Amino acid sequence: MNIAIPLYGKMSARALHQPALQKELNTHGFTSYYFLNPLHLHELELNPAQYFGLQVAKYDEYYVNHFILQQLRMLRRFVVVTETTSMRFREMIQTKLFDATLSGMSAQMFFVNAIQRMKGLGPFLQWGEKEFFTPFVHDKQFGELGITCVLTPGIGNYGFWYEGSFAIEAQRRGIPAFAIIANYDNLVNMGYRGFTPKCLAVWSRQMADEAMHLHGFRARQIEITGPIQYDRFVQPLSMNREEFLRSIGLDPNKKTIFFAGGVNINHYFDMYQSLVERKDKIWHEAINLIVRPYPHAKLLSAPAWKVLEKLFIESGAYLSNPGSIDGSSDRGAELRMDFSFENEVDELTYLLRYSDVMVNYFSTIALEAAINDLPTIHIGYDAFAHGQNFGVTSAFLQRQTHNRRVLRLLAARVVKNEEELFSALEDYLGDRTLHKDARREYAVAECGDLDGKAGLRLVNMIRSRIGSS
Repeated sequence: MNIAIPLYGKMSARALHQPALQKELNTHGFTSYYFLNPLHLHELELNPAQYFGLQVAKYDEYYVNHFILQQLRMLRRFVVVTETTSMRFREMIQTKLFDATLSGMSAQMFFVNAIQRMKGLGPFLQWGEKEFFTPFVHDKQFGELGITCVLTPGIGNYGFWYEGSFAIEAQRRGIPAFAIIANYDNLVNMGYRGFTPKCLAVWSRQMADEAMHLHGFRARQIEITGPIQYDRFVQPLSMNREEFLRSIGLDPNKKTIFFAGGVNINHYFDMYQSLVERKDKIWHEAINLIVRPYPHAKLLSAPAWKVLEKLFIESGAYLSNPGSIDGSSDRGAELRMDFSFENEVDELTYLLRYSDVMVNYFSTIALEAAINDLPTIHIGYDAFAHGQNFGVTSAFLQRQTHNRRVLRLLAARVVKNEEELFSALEDYLGDRTLHKDARREYAVAECGDLDGKAGLRLVNMIRSRIGSS
């Protein structure tokens, strides 16, 4: 059986290209063919018989040339009405405000607000896109490679346009398309699905409920497999805490604070001030500080990042940089990190397992921390917000639907000022077991079984459904 897997985004690549999943596919009779983001394909030396380019440019050209398709996708993004999608709609209007006419923006706002709550609109938009706007981009390759089925990250909603179009092309040829959810917020934050897969792999019962309630899936179209990207967390570690910390130049006798930032560079300056310049207020002894910048060009290519990098290093902090960008804007190191060819535990797993507390701004890594029983503090304030895009502030993040879940908030501390930050750090550094049960409950609610067998369940799901009615 020949399976085609389109991979455009960073998280999708790290989930569906991991060696453990490839091994499961091979063991169960699948030959995998990957269709990659052109940036990845250009950077990596890959077998041309197995790796192909995802025709992003052709999809973009098709999209630009079809105005109605643009409107269908815009409406699909906002027809799942949650706090997050409502805020994203306002953000979209804001970005267009100075490039469009007042009457045009007013009409679009009125139009979307008036019809987005119409019953059955999501399926209608999906039907319209599939029936009238299916490009013929990879059609020839499907035939030449003898593709039996397709596996996509996401369900063709926002952020997964390319993979969705790829799946629709396959379905038009009678090839079954399967899908997995790539991140825990995708069903509530990314709008309505773009296609109906043969079967959707979700993480947990909670996610299955979201798929049925928000996207109209039937129970028989869903299987709970767990998050395959987190199978790695059950692998044994080759180094203990002392060996690992010494390997990165830190003192295992000191408490360790792990700051995992987002794309907003101002937050790194805020944390430098709190965790470096005022570290004497945190703990009565010296501490280790680990900083892991978000692997995105928006942050790492900013001129101010070089300044920050120098400041953190000179302070004695360890930078766990998952892909730096040099002065010529070379993203090679970052892009190579997205693809793993060796089934070994990455540095992030060690950081999550051996740190004493993590400081974060409401990102996915907080769920990974909960899985690894790492106490987490969310920064619920913006020390400097003047002139910032609201969409990258802590205030915006806190209002997102998935960040308001009760279990997520119970599993961590949300601090509203620097004094509360220092207090929370002191509590967790003094007792790492605080909120231990809440972290476990949150992790299980989001992920279901965390037994390292999500990849196996996914492969069995596909095998059992191929050829079924």
